[in-house]
Amino acid sequence: MLDRLSVPRRPFDFEDYVDLLRRNVRWIIAPTFAGLVISTVVAYMMEDTYVSHALIRVVPQQISPELVQSTNSQSIVDHVNAMAQNILSRSALTNLINAHGLYKKEIKREPLEDVLENMRTKAIGIRTSTGVAVSGQNMSAMQISFSYGNPYIARDVCQDIVGRFMSENSQTSLENQEQTQQFLNDEFERAKRDLDENEQKLASYQERNKGHLPEEMDMNISQMNALEQRMSSLTEAQSRNTEQHMLLETALHTAKDRLAAVSLGGSSQVQFHNEKLTELDKQIDQLEDAITAMKDRYKDDYPDLQSARERLSGLKKQRDEVSKEKPSKTEAPPESPVMSRERLDAQGAVEQLQTQLKTNALEAQQLHSEVSSVNAALRNYQASIATVPAGIKEYADLLRDRELLKKRYDDLQEKKEKSAVSMDLERRKQGESLEQVDPASLPTAPTAPKRALIIPIGAVVGLVVGIILVAIRELKDTSLKNLKDARLYTQLSILGSIPLLENDLVVQRRKQIMWVGWATATVAGLAIMAGSVAHYYMNRA
Repeated sequence: MLDRLSVPRRPFDFEDYVDLLRRNVRWIIAPTFAGLVISTVVAYMMEDTYVSHALIRVVPQQISPELVQSTNSQSIVDHVNAMAQNILSRSALTNLINAHGLYKKEIKREPLEDVLENMRTKAIGIRTSTGVAVSGQNMSAMQISFSYGNPYIARDVCQDIVGRFMSENSQTSLENQEQTQQFLNDEFERAKRDLDENEQKLASYQERNKGHLPEEMDMNISQMNALEQRMSSLTEAQSRNTEQHMLLETALHTAKDRLAAVSLGGSSQVQFHNEKLTELDKQIDQLEDAITAMKDRYKDDYPDLQSARERLSGLKKQRDEVSKEKPSKTEAPPESPVMSRERLDAQGAVEQLQTQLKTNALEAQQLHSEVSSVNAALRNYQASIATVPAGIKEYADLLRDRELLKKRYDDLQEKKEKSAVSMDLERRKQGESLEQVDPASLPTAPTAPKRALIIPIGAVVGLVVGIILVAIRELKDTSLKNLKDARLYTQLSILGSIPLLENDLVVQRRKQIMWVGWATATVAGLAIMAGSVAHYYMNRA
């Protein structure tokens, strides 16, 4: 028994396949016919789906962007995406369902969220004219579609979606422009207030610190340098004046000595009187020079300066007393012409030197006055420079804040003007917009289900099922089918065969039952298919 089971099956030939098909033809036809019936029923029981299409074109800005630049931060693609999100929102879809009476059966069977999700993902389509999703770039047009079981409702809903897109586009664009304009106006006013406050603080600071401002430092330093140079030149002039004064005094003393020598009153008393006056004048001049030098360095209440002035006053009084004294004269011999001419020359030289000394004194006084004014100006500039570092940080902060606020004010003013022009462009419908090219179409034929494809597929599936069943039956059936099997598996010679003898009446009745069953099944299947088709067309009408 086990040895027989382990014997492999012999390979089939053409006759075996024909015999197999003859034995199992019913197992192949029945599933195929059943698949045909089932697929027909399913195909015609499925509801038709009609798709309505509409085309919207993206109209570019009518005025060149080089002349008028839109302030809308979103591109048209992003703008359409945002509008699509609003239109596909729960509230918008619920409004569409209620307005057009959509999905009544589905709402009874399923939760509303599931119905809205199916409507959002399967029924509504928003794509570019090239078939790429809306988020793709370089979009020139977009196609709106809506699928539903009723072609008229599909068209109405599609047109409603298109209208929502158009109104949403114009409304949101204008609202965005107005919000941008309002925001820029608020920011501009705030920047203006901040700039005015900073200007007031800066003006107040400049008024309080006039002459001590950091930007005046260079001017003050240059003025100080000029004054120092002037002081240097004045000091040199004073030195030259002092030297000239000393030379003139020496020359005057010499001239006076000569005049005294050649004078008619050349007695010893007169000569002594003149020498005494000359000595007093010399001391007075030296003391005046010393007082002038001390005035440049010290104040008037300096003790040495006061004592020098007292000495000068005493010397002047002494000189006045000596000059009032008249020296005793002795008789002198008559003066010769030569002596007279020498005396006149000496007297002229003395007078000339005295005139030069007076001029020198006036020049010294003028130099002293100029030195005093230059010293006062230097002290003022030094005080101004010394007070600058105390408030330089505060002033620098005010200047920096003014520059930043001024730049922000100018930028906002420019943006505000651009926004106003852009909003005017949007109000005149000259900006980037949407235009309906094709209205929502009325579908004439359903796009789903694909009955011409579903029915053959059902028949093919039934045929495959029948073949699988036949293969299973043949694999499980190990009986000998014909003489070839008997010779191979028994290894015996076949001398003859006896046909199967059955009762003719039983055989006839079996055949009749089989044909009645097949006829009944066929009629039933055809009736079911015809009923499905009739039901479909009746509901469609």
